[in-house]
Amino acid sequence: MHSMSQNTPITASTAHFQSIFDHALKAYKKQTKCDLITHPLAVQFQSCDSPTAVMAMLQTQVHEFNQSKGSNEKWNKWLSPTINVLYAFSATLGEGVGLVFSPAKVIFAGIGVLLLAAKDVSSSQDALGNLFERIENFFKRLETYTEVPQTTAMTDIIVKIMVEVLCILAIATKDIKQGSASESVHRKTHMVTHSYLEKYLKRLAGRADIEDALGRLDKLTHDEVLMATAQILKLSHIVDSKVTSVDDKVKVIIDHGKEVKVFMQQTSNTVDQVKRNQLRQDLQRWLSPPDPSTNHNIARGTHHTGTASWFFEGSTFKDWKSSGSLLWVHGKPGSGKSILCSTIIQDIELMCEAGLASMAYFYFDFRDTTKQDLHNLLPSLLIQLSAMSDPCCDILSRMYSAHKNGMRHPSDQVLIKCLKEMTSLPNQEPIYIIMDALDECSNTSGMPTPREQVLDLIKNLIGLSLPNLRICVTSRPEIDIRSSLEPLTPLHVSLHDQSGQKKDIVDYVRSVVQSDTKMRRWRQEDKTLVVETLSERADGMFRWVFCQLETLRHCLPPSVR
Repeated sequence: MHSMSQNTPITASTAHFQSIFDHALKAYKKQTKCDLITHPLAVQFQSCDSPTAVMAMLQTQVHEFNQSKGSNEKWNKWLSPTINVLYAFSATLGEGVGLVFSPAKVIFAGIGVLLLAAKDVSSSQDALGNLFERIENFFKRLETYTEVPQTTAMTDIIVKIMVEVLCILAIATKDIKQGSASESVHRKTHMVTHSYLEKYLKRLAGRADIEDALGRLDKLTHDEVLMATAQILKLSHIVDSKVTSVDDKVKVIIDHGKEVKVFMQQTSNTVDQVKRNQLRQDLQRWLSPPDPSTNHNIARGTHHTGTASWFFEGSTFKDWKSSGSLLWVHGKPGSGKSILCSTIIQDIELMCEAGLASMAYFYFDFRDTTKQDLHNLLPSLLIQLSAMSDPCCDILSRMYSAHKNGMRHPSDQVLIKCLKEMTSLPNQEPIYIIMDALDECSNTSGMPTPREQVLDLIKNLIGLSLPNLRICVTSRPEIDIRSSLEPLTPLHVSLHDQSGQKKDIVDYVRSVVQSDTKMRRWRQEDKTLVVETLSERADGMFRWVFCQLETLRHCLPPSVR
């Protein structure tokens, strides 16, 4: 970053650039009622002599905004690329253009003002986090080019980039302040609600003026990439003026050519990845699938360490994981199917992290209407698979284009076709599709019913006989589910009948009785009685045992028996 300040000053129109910034600052003041030049934060930032000093000041604002250490680290990750690039470019503007103030430091003050405003509005972290994460993506493109000598054309782009960032900060600050004022009024009248407050925050992610500014920022950062590439190619033509011998010339030209080639490839890869990430966000917004991770996290939270080891060490699971096409795990209500499913997902995720597999999962849920049918299952599976695989993303992208870039919604049949294309891709690692609680998919209305539609999908996928496709389904042993799935596979487990399940329940009851602070006061014979009685009567149902223990723990020692 430092080398840029040592470049030869750029000849440019100081008045032109000063006029652009003056106009941007007036627009900011009109939107926010705040003068950034005279604001105390701007004065403090003017004394910062490095990106590190700027980060230190902003970390103070972030800490006030959110007390969570983990979140602070996340905010630092988002802000750091933006600060480094803006600071480096501002050094060039300050020396080469001769502006009367540092544009970047004014923008840093704008970020600080936004964080100050946001700390008084509840639930603002996610909305602002999304905004800063998107801005960060743009500036990651430019980090490499802070080492490139700047031309007048590139300086013009840099100025416009800074103006767009200031515009985005102004709009966000205005909305946050309005949200804060409205929240204050409604708290005084005891009418404040979560959804009421969130309407201000959600506007940040989708309102037209911010999206327009982000779009302009996207174009400008791509223009900067192309301009910097052209500048490096220009430098390669004058390299012979900087060497003294033929051998040196040849060596420098070869080395420089290699560097340019690598740089060009890196630039191309970076641009492609940024475009693909943006595409994935567009696909996510278009299909708007329900989030199965909420169910997954709840299930993981109730998992008792050490349980189900018998399942993962058994031949049924190993056969399915390595070569099987369908695994059906069924059990009575409360037998721990969802918890086991979450553990299966955790096991497969380790393979995914190592690049050995792809996975998509879904939890049917009778309490959530968006998680009860095929229409919501399919988008969730497609988005998850496209997030893990570029070829899958390309398939979904073609469907997006065929539907007028998201102007029209696809039918279930189109989504099924897309899923089949993804699972049928040649030369790919195993794909795991995991569905929990199929019995919570309705079977009482419709021709076919929602559950019949999902069962038909499973049959169709299994019927493709794809060697890399693995499907796992958990459910109660309902007659219609059994009659559909049993003929498709020999790999099925009746959870409540397994000896390993019964042993897990004994271990679980014993662990709770011995570790719970209230149960410790019981007599040993009462502890033994509880362990033996609950284990004997559980009939493979963890949930029943949990409910009994939840009641028993409030009993005084004399009343336990």
